Amino acid sequence: MMKKVFVCLSLMIGLYSGLFAQGVDFQHISLEEALEKAKQEDKLVFVDFYTVWCGPCKYLVKHVFPVKEVGDFYNKKFVSLKLDAEKEGLAAAKQYEVYSYPTLLFLTPEGTVVYTETGGMQADSFIALGKKAIASLNSEYSLAKLKELYPARQQDEDFLKIYFQKMIEYGEDPAESIEQWLAVQTEIKENGAEMMEFILKYSRFLRVDGKSEAILNANIAEYSKLASKIDNKRLSRVKSQMLRNTREKAIDTKDPELMKAFLENWEELPEKRKRREDEIENKLMYYTLAKDGQSYMETANSYIDSLIASKPLKEIKEEDQTKYERYKKSYDENPTETGAFMMPRYEIGVEAFDRIKTIYKIGTDYLEFAESKKDYKNLESWIKYGYKLNEGDYTLENLEAKMLYKRGKTKEAIELKKSALEKWPKNKKRPTAEYELEQMLKKQA
Repeated sequence: MMKKVFVCLSLMIGLYSGLFAQGVDFQHISLEEALEKAKQEDKLVFVDFYTVWCGPCKYLVKHVFPVKEVGDFYNKKFVSLKLDAEKEGLAAAKQYEVYSYPTLLFLTPEGTVVYTETGGMQADSFIALGKKAIASLNSEYSLAKLKELYPARQQDEDFLKIYFQKMIEYGEDPAESIEQWLAVQTEIKENGAEMMEFILKYSRFLRVDGKSEAILNANIAEYSKLASKIDNKRLSRVKSQMLRNTREKAIDTKDPELMKAFLENWEELPEKRKRREDEIENKLMYYTLAKDGQSYMETANSYIDSLIASKPLKEIKEEDQTKYERYKKSYDENPTETGAFMMPRYEIGVEAFDRIKTIYKIGTDYLEFAESKKDYKNLESWIKYGYKLNEGDYTLENLEAKMLYKRGKTKEAIELKKSALEKWPKNKKRPTAEYELEQMLKKQA
């Protein structure tokens, strides 16, 4: 009998090991340990930076990482690691400037980036990605080697051109190296057609307050004469593109100085191209990044108070009801997936929905700075107003739960968080709320 049990256990263990070996063998160790292991085994480190809410991340886990051919290649060539970029991998994600998910990062044992890619892909493409990383390491112009040379070669225009093009190829931000190349290059005239084409080609990377903007501002009249009708339209959008790039980078990197540069340039736009809502949102984002709680709360209080006073609740509800009835009639006559997706917003009320969204967004950051009874009272009044727009709204319940938890009222916070999750749709923010509830329950225990 014992012999049979032993044989069964052996078979089960063998079967489990065989299944595990089918795919990528992700190590349950720290990044530092992975780098040391890679050094000992003469391998590179592969890191999958993921989040619990990321759809493409889940696709890789289900359809790519378990594939035998993928495992055979990656287990031979890499020490593989999975890091949740919002939890245990947060510090490493910041170190390697990971802002989108999944980010697939290949490192030398010294921790230098060899290759980077983002997004989901098929198994064959994932194997090809690993081969590119290995080939890149051995290349004369590998990104890792170029990065080592960059500090000493910032006046070398030929080197800089290779460098920023390689960064683009690897999916890294080339903005700094493009600006440096523009500052030293002698290849093309700043007021000529080639420079105009260069700015148009790389506009998706350019930001304000740099050499590229200075060149554009100094030569826009000349470019307009040289450009075709289509290129003139593109030229007219370059400054806006630079502004968007600057804002996105400031938010991604949590850089208050970059956000300040964006804000100063944005305020110079013609009034007809600026909305008050955008102005408030941009200022609040700057105060958040600068950790200027006093300015944030003063601006938020003023804006939300003016928003609440701007229109009576009765008028909002009547207008929203009219819009809903019109939309429902149109949808019933011609049902579409897009129409079904938008229906919950119309059921709540278009303006009510937008106001609640504003209260939740501003209120969440407001809570980070809140300390006094007056601060909490202000936030409570916003939430109560939101409930009048949509009683029991799950986003507002979530915000209120966070406020109660911060104030030490854990039991009430848990009940409200549970209520919010019962209504919460399946979207990328739900796992975060579930994780927050787990932390609350652990504290209560």
